[in-house]
Amino acid sequence: MGKYSFFVLTLILLHVLHGDSLKMEMKMIHRHSIHSPIYSHFSSRHQAIQSLISLDSLRISSHHAQSMAPASPPEGSNVGPVTEFEMPIASAATLGTALYFVELYVGTPPQKILPVADTGSNLVWVNCNPCQNCSFFNPNISSSLSYVPCFSRECHGLSPTLSCIFRPKMACKYSYGYMDNSSTIGAYMHETVTLNSTSGKPLKAENVLMGCGLDNQGQTEIGSAGVLGLGQGPNSFAIQTASFYGGKFSYCLRDYLEPATVKSSLVFGDMIQESGPSLLRKPIQYTPILQGGSTFYYVGIEEIAINGEKLPISISTWEIDEFGNGGTIIDSGTSLTYLAENAYETILEALNVAITYPRATTLSPQQFDLCFNTSGVSELKLPEFSIVLEGGKTFSPPPENYILQVEDDVRCLGLRPITAPSPSIIGNLLQQNFFVQYNVQQSLLGFAPADCSVHK
Repeated sequence: MGKYSFFVLTLILLHVLHGDSLKMEMKMIHRHSIHSPIYSHFSSRHQAIQSLISLDSLRISSHHAQSMAPASPPEGSNVGPVTEFEMPIASAATLGTALYFVELYVGTPPQKILPVADTGSNLVWVNCNPCQNCSFFNPNISSSLSYVPCFSRECHGLSPTLSCIFRPKMACKYSYGYMDNSSTIGAYMHETVTLNSTSGKPLKAENVLMGCGLDNQGQTEIGSAGVLGLGQGPNSFAIQTASFYGGKFSYCLRDYLEPATVKSSLVFGDMIQESGPSLLRKPIQYTPILQGGSTFYYVGIEEIAINGEKLPISISTWEIDEFGNGGTIIDSGTSLTYLAENAYETILEALNVAITYPRATTLSPQQFDLCFNTSGVSELKLPEFSIVLEGGKTFSPPPENYILQVEDDVRCLGLRPITAPSPSIIGNLLQQNFFVQYNVQQSLLGFAPADCSVHK
C-alpha cells in the first residue's frame, strides 16, 4: 500500500502511577521472518530482494511532499506521567508495501489485532469488518469505545464535510485512500489501547482517536487488520501518546535476510537510558527533523562522500522547494535507498571507479546499475559511503547495508535513482544495525551504530 510502512507493531498499553518509569517494546517481525503470519520461502537471496523492491515501487508512488503544516499534539491528547513501552514488529507480506507487523490490543476487554506500523502515514485504524483468517476488532463487545458524533465540532476538525456513517452506530465518517488504490472507510472512534511494559505493570492509553474500518478495499481487504500511523501529524499514534513515553520512539533493525528467525524491536521511551552501554557502538548523534510536511520525517543532507572525498553534488539537490517537493525523508517502510537522479549518477560514477572487482557477467535480476563478481575473494575491500546530515553529523553505514549480496558470488549497489517531485528516501536496509531515534517533541533524529542483536 502506498502509505503503509513495513512495520506491524505489537502494542500493549499500561496505566502508570505517578513517578513510575516503564519501557514498552514491540517485537518487529519482518515479512521474510518465519515468525511472520504470511511467511513465504524464497529459494534465493535475489528472490527475497526482488520482493522487497516490488513493494518499494508501490510505496514510492505515495512519497510526494506533504503540506508544510507543522505537527502538534491534538487538543485533549493524553497527558500524564512519562513511561516507556516497547513493541514487537512482524512482517505483513500481504499488505502491499507493508514489511512489519505489531500486535495491537484495543478495547475493553483488550482485543488483539495485527496492524501495519507506518512512519509514513498518520491515521490509526483497525479493521472492524468480520473476516475469515484475519484479525479484526469487534466494536460491539468493547465497553471503552465511544464514537465521534458526526455533527460535532471534533468531527468538523477531522472531516470538514461533516459526513456521517450509520453502522454500527451513527458517527463521524472517515475515508482514506492509498496510492495503490486501496482504501478504508469507516467511523471515527475513541478507544483504549493496552500495552505491556518490560516491568510487567499495566498501562492504558485512553481516548486514542482511531478509525473503525468498515469498508476496506484493495490490499486493505486482503488480510489487513489496520494501520498504526506513526507520522508527524496530530492524529498519529506517536503524537497522540507522546506524553506517555516522553516523545521518543526508536528501533534497531537487524539484518532480516539471514537468519529467517530474526526479530527487531520498536521501543517507545528512552531505550538509551537502560541499554546504551551494550547497544551503542558509538555515541548517538542528532540532526534536526525538518518541517517538510505533516507526515514524513525529513532530514537535511549537506554532502555525500566516497572514501572521505566529498562528491560534487549541489546542496540544492537536497532542498525542499517552494512547492514542498524534493527533500529527503528517513523511512522504515522502504527497503532500498532512493536518491535524486543527478546525485545518484554522481555517486554511481564515483563507486564505479572505487570498486575494482570485475563486473558481473550476467544482468542483475533486480536491474541494479552496478553489480560485480567476488568469486575467489576471501576478504572484501569496499569503499566507504557517508552521508553528512545537517549539523555536520555523519551517517556512515557499513558496506553490507548498501552493497547487497544477490547471489553467492555477486554483489550489487543497493541504491537507486528517484525522480522529482518525490523526495529522496533513506530506506531501512541502509539503517540496519543502527539505533534510530525519533524525538517528536524536540524534532530531532538520533542515530548511532549499534548491536541490534541486544534487542531480540
